[in-house]
Order: sequence, then structure tokens, then C-alpha cells
Amino acid sequence: MAEKKTGFNLAEALAGVSKLDTGASGREQIEYIDIDRIDDDPNNFYELSGLGELAANIELCGLQQPIRVRTNPDDASRVIIVSGHRRRAAIRQLVADGRDDLREIPCIRERTDGSAALQELRLIYANSDTRKLTSAEISKQAERVEALLYQLKEEGYEFPGRMRDHVAEACKLSKTKLARLKVIRDGLSKSGQIKKAWEKGELSESTAYRLAHMPAELQDEIACAYTHRKSYYGHGLTYLSERVVADIDAELKKLRKLPCDLGGKCMELAQGKHDHIIEQRLASSYSYIACGEKCCEDCTELATCKHVCPNLRATQDKMKSDKRAAQKAARQQQAEADRPIINEIIRLWDRFGKARAEAGRSVEDCYSAAGVKYGVPDEDEVMRLECGEAKYATNTKLPYGYSCYLDDIHRFTRVADLLGVSLDYLLGRTDNPNVTTGPAGDPPVEGRLPLVFTHGMNRPPKAGPYYCKFDCDGTTLRQQAWWDSALNAWLFKRHGTKIDAKCLSWFPLPEDADEA
Repeated sequence: MAEKKTGFNLAEALAGVSKLDTGASGREQIEYIDIDRIDDDPNNFYELSGLGELAANIELCGLQQPIRVRTNPDDASRVIIVSGHRRRAAIRQLVADGRDDLREIPCIRERTDGSAALQELRLIYANSDTRKLTSAEISKQAERVEALLYQLKEEGYEFPGRMRDHVAEACKLSKTKLARLKVIRDGLSKSGQIKKAWEKGELSESTAYRLAHMPAELQDEIACAYTHRKSYYGHGLTYLSERVVADIDAELKKLRKLPCDLGGKCMELAQGKHDHIIEQRLASSYSYIACGEKCCEDCTELATCKHVCPNLRATQDKMKSDKRAAQKAARQQQAEADRPIINEIIRLWDRFGKARAEAGRSVEDCYSAAGVKYGVPDEDEVMRLECGEAKYATNTKLPYGYSCYLDDIHRFTRVADLLGVSLDYLLGRTDNPNVTTGPAGDPPVEGRLPLVFTHGMNRPPKAGPYYCKFDCDGTTLRQQAWWDSALNAWLFKRHGTKIDAKCLSWFPLPEDADEA
């Protein structure tokens, strides 16, 4: 049994750091040691970060602080680094790049007698604030200090009070901070990405502390879901916030308590809810998630949710089928409502095509007359529209210029109807404001819409009575006539005499109009 060493004061022992590494003269002795004879301390827990910047500084200004070493107990010709692992690593980079003048490194060899554990403890205390440490490094430091203190206790040193207080004193930490780091160190999943991210300084302390209170399996699920999601930042777990983790934890706790009418717990039946909560919360910390609030049967997203309870998949399939049927019926209903509009568009394109063919004009001629210079459809497309072979919709353009649709045509015709005048008069093509129809019983005179769209076309679509305008040697005459499609000629009446005059325009009349 080791001899008890009473009267040991940790504060006094740590305060003796300044007395370390002194020779017989009381002054530190520097010796130059080849870099290949300097070994790393296997107990070193500090990250070797920022080596590039440190190497550049050493190359420019030289090594400003010697490396502290101790003799290797297994080989007296070699030494082990006590303090200065980053400096040795940076110099090794420079030597590899050709700086052989830096091979011999200035070192201070420790010659202090006494416990190796006490020496290491003193050096940790002295170097604890030489550079900014991550929370993970501080945690490792505290863990190492605790191990060293217990080693000293085995060597016979007595520590009055609680060991946690002595660890906090040696690490220059509050007891609360120390306890928090211990929770993180002990609670984080050892096998997953969470632990690695924490040790690399990629995970904030607050987030790590929250995760440490969760089951290890859940930690791994969150880490896997977060790293595989499409992130704008793309920095591993760096931007995983404490708030998101807390929300996931709270909502999963509610899900675990949610009962199922079929027996058991909801979470046991619908694992998909569990995954859905994690995925949705990682995507947005503000979105509403119903999975932890109610049964899938009462959810408004039942018909579309891919995480539905297995017991409700048949119900979901029926809802999907009903929805598809309703959508099909709605499309059919809309098609019926659109049919008159589309038919009118087809009719206008048909008349445009017939008029263009009768006039012997090209597509380019027509669009040029309309002032259209850009976006002119090719001739094949126009011909398909004229012949009724195109795919029509309610928003199909008409051949009268930029953004000309059926609604634009209707807008003009409604105004003309309201005012009781022809479109030609309304648009300034004539000074004669002829009304659409005459007095009751009289044939219409120079009708508004039909005369506009049949102007210059002497071949009506079918046989029958018409009110027409004829050109008789330069004189315009208005005459009721019959179009005989078999003879391809105008007659004064059915089976009457042929009219030898050019028809300028025509207006269809009722079938019994020729009986007079």
C-alpha cells in the first residue's frame, strides 16, 4: 500500500509550475534536438489545427518558443513532447518542403524529479489558456486531469473534498461547466457522426448538450437525416441548432404518449411518423407537424401522406381513388364548359384560313399587315390551326397580332352590341352606323358580325337563303338570294334564275325566308 502523503495542497502544487524545467543554475537550458528524435506524447488530446498558418509564421519569424520535452524512458537517445505538438508538426511540414535548416529544434528538457502524473498535471494547468480550446478539447482536458488526480491518489496523495472540485480548479472551469461537459462526454453516441462532429468542433456545445440527453439511436437518426438532406450550407452538423433538436425531442415525446384505438402506442404502429417528424423539423423549425398531435385518421393530409399508419393504408388508397375519379370528372366538366369557346376559336381560325386562301395571301403577308415582327408562328403551325388539326385551348391565340385572344374579340363585339352599331362603324371603317337588325318583320340590313366575317367570301358553307350585297358593274345592290351549293351559284330564289353579279358579302337568313 502506498504511503499516504498528507498535507498535499493542489493549488500550491500547481503554482509550482514556474519552478519546472530549471537546471542547476536556476535557468532553463535550451538544447537543439533533431526532429526525427522527437516523438509525440501518446496522451496528447489536443487537435493539431491551423498548421498551415503556424508553419508560415515560423518560416517568416522563426520558432519563438522552444518545445518542452522529456527523456523517453524506453530510449534515452529520444525525447517525448510535453508541450509543442503543433509547433513540431508545423516544422515537419517545412522540413518536408526543403527547409533542412529547421531540422534541429530548440527544446527545453524537463529535469524535475517527482511524479510524472504531477508533472503532466502542472503542464496542463500552465498550458490550459495558451490557445483557444474547443469544448471537446476542454472536455478531454478535464477527463485527463481527473485521471491524473486519481493516479496521484493511488500514489498516496490525499485530496480533501470532492474530486470534481479539484478537477474544476485544475482546469480553471466552473463546476457547472465541468458537469455540463461530463454530460456531453458521457451522453453522446459513441458510434455515430455526432461524437466525431463534437470532437472536431463542428457541433455547438448547446446542441451537443441537448443531444446528450437523447437515446444514442435517436442521435444517430438525426445525424444521418441531417447530413443526407440537401443543405444550402453544406457543412456537416455545424448548423444543426439546439432549437431544432429540442423541437424533435418534444414532438417525439408527444408521439410516444399518443394512444392507438387498436391498442398499444401510435409510435409502435406508425414508425413512419417518427421519421417524418425528424425530416420535417430538420427542413423547417417553424412548420406545423400534425404527426405528434393526432391519429392519422383525423389528419387532413391522410390522402397524400407517405408516412400513414399501416392500418389506414386501405382507407388512404380509397381516398386516392376517389380523388382521381373526382379530378377526372372535374376535367370532363371543364372540357364541356370550354368546348363552346374552343369551337368559336376553331371557327375564327377556319374563317381566317378561308379568307387567306381566297385572297391568295401568305402567312407572312397577314402577320406583316398586323404589324407582327417577332414570334410569328411558322406556316405549318398556322395551317394546322386553320384546318382544325392543332391542339386548341381556351387561351389559344388568334391570328390578329400580339396577344390577341377570344376575349379581346368579345370585348369589341359587346361594345358594338350595346351601342347597336357595326364593328366597321365602331372601328372607323365606315360612316354608316347600321344597326344589327331592322324593324320587326324586315330583313336585317348590313349586319354587324356576319358581314364582318364573311366580307369578300362568295361561297357560303351551305345552301339556303341569304341577305347579300352584290357588285353590279360598280353599283352596290342589296338583295335577298339563294345559294345553290350544287350549282355553286347565287339564284334570285330557290330554283330561280342565276345572278350574274359578284357577291360582296352575305348574311344567313331563316330557312323559311325564301317562301315569300
